[in-house]
Amino acid sequence: MGRLFRSGIDSQGSFTHAYWTWREQSFPLGSPTDAVDELHADLVLADAWVAETLIPFVEDGVYEPAKVDVSGELQALRDRARALRDSSSKSDKGLLNAYIEYSRLLEVAYEGFLAQAPR
Repeated sequence: MGRLFRSGIDSQGSFTHAYWTWREQSFPLGSPTDAVDELHADLVLADAWVAETLIPFVEDGVYEPAKVDVSGELQALRDRARALRDSSSKSDKGLLNAYIEYSRLLEVAYEGFLAQAPR
């Protein structure tokens, strides 16, 4: 398969765009609030699942989906973030919004990867 390059146009254009958008995005900060920081830790784990799946695919053409339901876990993370956001401080609301946005970015990239399944 070969590497996918940022500037290259290929048959996987939307996946390539999602991949590089994710790779270039700064990871959201943690929080001193325990419940919010626990959610942050779960976002770190989801980011690792996506990285361990997508990077070998992009760099070496290895197509091996994660063993966990990444999309389901990301949806559950967003649901928890929304619930916490309703009762959080202003600064934590901002972090929780960033977690929601970042988890969407992870999901778009991961779903793009799944769409590349060998036929």
